[in-house]
Amino acid sequence: MKLIGRVFFLTILLLILSPILVLGYFGFIPGLSSFFGSDKPRDLKIKYTDADFKAARSQSKVEYMELPKSTPDETSIQRVGTREVNMELTSSQATSLMNDRPWKYWPYNNVQVKFNADGSAETSGILIKDKLPGYAATIGIPKEAVAFAMKFLPVNPVFYLKMKASLKNNKIEVFEPQKFELGRIPIPVNIFLSKAPKKMFSDVYAIDIAGMTGELSQIKNKKDLIISYINGRLAGYSSFFYAREARIEENKLIYKGRLAEKELMVK
Repeated sequence: MKLIGRVFFLTILLLILSPILVLGYFGFIPGLSSFFGSDKPRDLKIKYTDADFKAARSQSKVEYMELPKSTPDETSIQRVGTREVNMELTSSQATSLMNDRPWKYWPYNNVQVKFNADGSAETSGILIKDKLPGYAATIGIPKEAVAFAMKFLPVNPVFYLKMKASLKNNKIEVFEPQKFELGRIPIPVNIFLSKAPKKMFSDVYAIDIAGMTGELSQIKNKKDLIISYINGRLAGYSSFFYAREARIEENKLIYKGRLAEKELMVK
């Protein structure tokens, strides 16, 4: 489920870099958001119980341990060892995992995950803004990009994402975002898939904020850059995460591969 979290944050961050998000402020006015219900996540009708959580944990077999609170942000979550895992998570089981992460910088709350028969997954929830810098530091998002995102994000916005995705031999096999909402404002998917800032995906993950607007109007291969970025991160995680196969079917996520034996985190 950590991979899901990484993909969600990367997608959200990229969307924030697009001027289209300026329109989102119409739904972020305090008071009006509550009145119109735009401060509440979309209800996907997915419920879970303690039994779902225990069943999910028993399949992943990851042992969780605590790190000292003085641990730097960049290493506030660590993995040790690896083991073979074949598991099938239901929508309720995946939802239970997304809502029970004791890591200090886990930035999602009130999450629902729904797996569909067409290979798509839907996720709704709340993005906890003040946890994003620590979360981003851990997964390698550049500080400049995070600072830019933090400037325009409202406090704890709700989000909704629907997309088709699968992995094969630890690389993206299918990547098809279909719908995205931030603060209940629909964001046209084709906008952030067709244009991207080159420097965001350089070898050092630098970003040229001053030239962002110009680059957005020139670069046409954002989807390819996103896939390349994710594949690069997956290669870096291969010592503790290797998905020979990960795909979505009706009410299930099928995963075959390796996961860490232990996960240590600052709580």
